[in-house]
Amino acid sequence: MRIFLLALSLFLSIAASAAPAPYYQWQSKLDGTIICRQTSPGDGWQKLDGRPFRDLNCSMPAARVERPGSVPGFRPQPGR
Repeated sequence: MRIFLLALSLFLSIAASAAPAPYYQWQSKLDGTIICRQTSPGDGWQKLDGRPFRDLNCSMPAARVERPGSVPGFRPQPGR
C-alpha cells in the first residue's frame, strides 16, 4: 500500500508540472492566410516565424524558458 501511495504521489507531481504545447503562426503557401495552431496543418503550410504563443489567437507570446547548461550538483562519472 505504501508503494502504491508513493507511486501515486510521484505520478501526480509529474502530471501537475506538465504544460500545454505552444501555439505557432502558420502561413498558407497558396494564398498567404495566417492561422494559429499547435502543430502543422499540412504540407501547404509553413511556420511564419519561430515564436511560440500561449493562446489560441497567437496574441500572448510564450515566456522564454532558460535551460541550464548542466544539472546542478551532478558530476559525470570518470571514463564516460
